[in-house]
Amino acid sequence: MKYLCLLPLSALVLIFLCKSASGQTSAATVVASIPETTIAMESGVPEAMFDLMHASWAEFLEGCDLIQNDDVDAARASFDAAVEMILSSGWVISLTPPLDDYLKNLTREIRDVESDYFYSLYGDDDEMEIDDYEETPDMDAFLDLDLNVALDDPALRLALSSALRQGHFDIPIDVNDDVAKSLEYFLNRGRKFFEDALVRSGRYRPLIEQIFREEELPLDLINLALVESAFKPQAVSRAKARGIWQFMQGTALRYGLKVASDIDERSDPEKSTRAAARYLKELYEMFGDWNLVLAAYNWGEGNIKLLVNNTGTTDFWKLTTVKNQKKRMPAETRKHVPLILACAILSRNPEKYGFPTEFEPPMSYATVVVSKSVDLRSVAKELNTSVDEIKNLNPALKGNRTPTRYPDFVLKVPIPVGGDRELNAFIEKLPSLPAIAVDGKHKIVQGDTLYGLALKYGVKLDELQEVNALTAKSILRIGTILDIPVSTKTSASAAKK
Repeated sequence: MKYLCLLPLSALVLIFLCKSASGQTSAATVVASIPETTIAMESGVPEAMFDLMHASWAEFLEGCDLIQNDDVDAARASFDAAVEMILSSGWVISLTPPLDDYLKNLTREIRDVESDYFYSLYGDDDEMEIDDYEETPDMDAFLDLDLNVALDDPALRLALSSALRQGHFDIPIDVNDDVAKSLEYFLNRGRKFFEDALVRSGRYRPLIEQIFREEELPLDLINLALVESAFKPQAVSRAKARGIWQFMQGTALRYGLKVASDIDERSDPEKSTRAAARYLKELYEMFGDWNLVLAAYNWGEGNIKLLVNNTGTTDFWKLTTVKNQKKRMPAETRKHVPLILACAILSRNPEKYGFPTEFEPPMSYATVVVSKSVDLRSVAKELNTSVDEIKNLNPALKGNRTPTRYPDFVLKVPIPVGGDRELNAFIEKLPSLPAIAVDGKHKIVQGDTLYGLALKYGVKLDELQEVNALTAKSILRIGTILDIPVSTKTSASAAKK
């Protein structure tokens, strides 16, 4: 070994300090005190690399201070900057073990800090307050599902036992009150949600099944996506997780997904599924139990590890009943696993429960490699299709252009009528769009409008919208940080000089 495991002491200190000694859960105590830390390394690591990691860690610590003061947006900006320093450093991270280890540690720490913060907002209460969050579409009802009410229909329990005896599931399925009540929910009050998600799943199911087979994962895990997002690539949770698999930004970067002003690959069905498959495999290697894997996916592997270590049990159902821990399992996670198991039962034999058996057709498209930023409107016009159709095939794109600084970006387009054509040659003929330079930030306050901000900063409205992936109908949320393009007045002044 030419280097030591990076930040081992700081990681332990951070985890300890993220919890108050009294078990209080106010947001102000989440990151009470993060000491300046030293990165321990042996010889052989270039000084420039050490300085890079030190600067990145300083950004992370700044984010910890900001989240302690409830400035979540600014904290995320610092966390993102800490990661971006490493990604844009010029080092080939996969071939540089010290940086690779550091980045993995850093993203885990960011995820744990954010997880602790959001956990602190609802603390020891069974139900989470969701008024202040942008909730994942259609997921609100899951949070008030009462798993403490006894199942009234014994015939349903018998039917479930029969279905399990006849079914061939890839993961262990328990028939207990939690699973039975989750089934009862989907068969009644949550029926429309499940039906819509099941039909929509046809669009992505063949792709997900192919990837899961390649990764040797149980196919029943597809139901994780049903519960997480209802198979909506643009779904956003209250904690700002995004996509079919609901990745937080730090986890997305850890698994190679790009998140920038013009692209968010958490919404890319194929790339996010491959990232989710890798994450699920790692979780299974860690816990060896699919119930714990699903719980860790929702709550974080660090939290599940801590609960397992504190209780000495690896039985998920026993862990849901733990009451005397400082950090017990939140209601969302206790409900998350039985809901997924219920979906696995229903989706195996939908016709038995009166659900549709005809789903949306799988995605069909051609691909073209784009190594420059091109206007999607020009592509749509040439291919005799619409921008909306191209964006539906490429939900990771935030605006009406392909991303800048992304060599070999693969653009999905409708299959041309009349057969194959030289799409690559066609793309090469399209003009390259100039990148929109950014020279400032603005934090949204009450009364701000895009038009007013464009006037205030002397920038073009369409450029302000494009650099922030907004439209004229976008809602500006107070506290959001906007990128401000280079002022047209400033540019004109510079040109005269």
